[in-house]
Amino acid sequence: MINTLRANLANGIQTSSTRKFRSATRLLTFAAIAAFGLASTSSASAACNGGSTLKGRFGVLVSGGTKAGAGKYVDGTMTFDGACGVNGFVSVGENGTVNNFISVTGSYNTNADNTISLSLALPNGTETYDIGFSPIFGEAIGVETDGTAYATIDLKPQTAKVVSSAPVTTYNNATLKGTWAAACTAGSPGQVDLNYITIDGSTSNYGTFGNVTGVDHIYQAQFGIQPIAGQYAVLSDGTFGGSLTVAGAYPFGFTGSISSNGNELQYNVIYGTGVIEACIAKRVS
Repeated sequence: MINTLRANLANGIQTSSTRKFRSATRLLTFAAIAAFGLASTSSASAACNGGSTLKGRFGVLVSGGTKAGAGKYVDGTMTFDGACGVNGFVSVGENGTVNNFISVTGSYNTNADNTISLSLALPNGTETYDIGFSPIFGEAIGVETDGTAYATIDLKPQTAKVVSSAPVTTYNNATLKGTWAAACTAGSPGQVDLNYITIDGSTSNYGTFGNVTGVDHIYQAQFGIQPIAGQYAVLSDGTFGGSLTVAGAYPFGFTGSISSNGNELQYNVIYGTGVIEACIAKRVS
């Protein structure tokens, strides 16, 4: 089957399988580029203050809205080098446009009140955040402060030990096996979702992709409760990509990161219209 799919893709033949395969493999390629880029280092600010407070690789999720009234979301993986420098790859959706797995660099410093100021270079310009880091959980949360959006930022560790749980050191499709509940905010005004999904942990599709099934409780009047189905693949750095079909619609992009305890996810569902939905998921079983 995989050879048939490749032949159809090469010849421009459009089938539901080729569309799904193209969508999933495109995201996986972006994710592979991201994983490779994580090994790079960024140049920290010359005046570094308290950079060692925050160190390691983190899954990041920014969600909120721009002052122009559109959704604003960022997800991906960033590495804090312990010397006030940060680098990584993220997907960004802002004002109806999407940039998938782009390089991000920045700097951070510890303030006198022990909060941390973070500055990131992104496509629409430099964005700044004030965050609070919890060494007990190895996590950080905060808010955007540059005045262009009302957004929160959530950082989950991917390499640090979390409470009494041993860190996950090898990520693969089996890492996500189980059932997950995810609270999501959408770019569409007034819409919030509950994704309740089961991930099978396999590589049964083309030897690479596992299966996602479940329901999406969409709290906007015209949708209600809709089925979810799709594929995913996990990379060794704890990022994942794939595609989801929601309410029978054309497959959407599905990309995110896994926390080091393997029990929390951050992901975006990327819509064909360019709107991104941001989700934080907890393992149910």
